[in-house]
Amino acid sequence: MLEVEAQWVGEALQRFDADKLSPVLNMGSATLEFRQQVQPWIDRCIFAPLRARGVEVHHLDMQAGNGIDLRGDLNDERFLSSLFGHRYRCVLCCNLLEHVTEPSAVCANIERLLPDMGYVIVTVPRRFPYHPDPIDTMFRPSPNDLFRLFPNCHPLEGVTLDAGTGWDYVEHDPWKLFLKLKRRLSGLRQHGGMKGTTSFLPYLFRRFRQTCAVLEKRPTPLISGKFPGQSEA
Repeated sequence: MLEVEAQWVGEALQRFDADKLSPVLNMGSATLEFRQQVQPWIDRCIFAPLRARGVEVHHLDMQAGNGIDLRGDLNDERFLSSLFGHRYRCVLCCNLLEHVTEPSAVCANIERLLPDMGYVIVTVPRRFPYHPDPIDTMFRPSPNDLFRLFPNCHPLEGVTLDAGTGWDYVEHDPWKLFLKLKRRLSGLRQHGGMKGTTSFLPYLFRRFRQTCAVLEKRPTPLISGKFPGQSEA
């Protein structure tokens, strides 16, 4: 998650009362180490403020690890059924839809999980290099594209953020950069290639853009097909 994106998500959550959010399901959460050390702005901007407000958060991922509360696949009907008892009022789906083969199926299951008047906050790259985890389908939607994936939700906000350039995220300490590249190359070998690294190079000075949206599930679907205006950051 990019830092400006985490700030946007945190500010969006702050606009809702704690009792209208809790409990929150954080999909594709990664580990506690990742949220607090690798990308510390995730915890600082999103989850620390939620903890301070007493909002319960469950972290879901397909891998096991420290800080992952639930392990499973949302497209697995048995696993999905096990989640209904938690009565989630808000789902965070951040940087996940580009890593699944059927984003519409994932979004449909999110709608099934949410009660009426529940919220979903979703982010997906709009302009960003190939980054397999373990795949990247290159799904790069606009706000309207995201809205259409949630036909039973009403869009509250949709933006395309300017998220800086690759240079803003490069580690400038040579030793730390070496260690980071070593970890990245090891991971790419596991996932079958160097495409993720070579595709990043043109973005060192090209601006990233991130699509972010907030939606609310309503008893009646949006029929008109008209969406609120989006802002371009």
